[in-house]
Amino acid sequence: MVDSGCILPKYSQIKEYLKKQIRQGEIVYRQQLASENILAKQFGMSRQTVRKALGDLENEGWIEREQGRGTFCIYRERVARGNIAVLATYISEYIFPTLIRGIEEVLSAAGYTLILANTNNDKVKEALCLENILNQDIAGVIIEPAKSSQMNVNIDYFREFERRRIPYLMVHAFFNDLDPAYIMMDDYQGGYLAAQYLIQIGHREIAAILKSDDRQGVSRQAGFLAALNDYHISIRHGFLGNYQTEQLLSYPYQFTRNLLQKKPRPTALICYNDQIALKVMEAIRDEGLKIPDDISIIGYDDSSLATASEIKLTTIKHPKADMGRQAAKFMIDMVEGKVLKPRFVYQPEIIIRSSCRSLCL
Repeated sequence: MVDSGCILPKYSQIKEYLKKQIRQGEIVYRQQLASENILAKQFGMSRQTVRKALGDLENEGWIEREQGRGTFCIYRERVARGNIAVLATYISEYIFPTLIRGIEEVLSAAGYTLILANTNNDKVKEALCLENILNQDIAGVIIEPAKSSQMNVNIDYFREFERRRIPYLMVHAFFNDLDPAYIMMDDYQGGYLAAQYLIQIGHREIAAILKSDDRQGVSRQAGFLAALNDYHISIRHGFLGNYQTEQLLSYPYQFTRNLLQKKPRPTALICYNDQIALKVMEAIRDEGLKIPDDISIIGYDDSSLATASEIKLTTIKHPKADMGRQAAKFMIDMVEGKVLKPRFVYQPEIIIRSSCRSLCL
């Protein structure tokens, strides 16, 4: 195995021999290698020489040495590196199909296979999906974290990705207790921009309904309140509604009906997204009021829903397909070792349509 007449140093010969075994499948992914003592006897070399060979293999990404456990092969063939898991909170509704199509478009063109799963924004289901991903030959993971404003109870799965050197990229939000790659919108600025626009067209009695279990909603709320503060406007009691995922079907409608009974009534309402805006508009119509004559509405995401009703919705633009394409490009670069932790934040843009009325004289 080690040729005394070879010009390569002895540790390099050991390294090349082990690399050959790995390439030929004699040592497979996650297989434990023999101990340094056994390898030293096998090669007829000192333990120090073996340790130097293993150190080089670890630095080059072939193996990983774990304290108290041993040395493991972490090299995978290119066919395994072609599988990218995409874990979305939702798959078939709202803006998610467009975003996923953007991801698939780039991955497919580059020869990668997309493996898709969804969590329904549920942390228990997210844990099951992450465990399943770890049991497959996956090169990288694109994930929108479930209930991202809450505690990251699934942090151990992400730590395991890091330990195995499987890159992951978070979409729309990330957890502060990790240091991940991410791609997202500046939702704080989006909330600020929505409120600022209403203030600039004369509104002072502004309400909002925002999601509290996702980081996006928390950031949008912070931006909304910051804009009111910057313009010296106080939000009235009961003008701010917060809901969680499980309340999606009932809360927005009921909150709006209750809100419209208040005196004074708000002249404008900012919604977490376009989907919520449609539920709000239904409640307004059921109260016998008109949009924007009686109350102005702003949505978020510029989804297909924004132009689906008679009143075209003023909304904050979401990049959707472009975000998907860029997320896939980042992931490919991470898998292929071109970048370590890319990060990108889209700046919001307001799309003005017919759901807001100016109160300026």
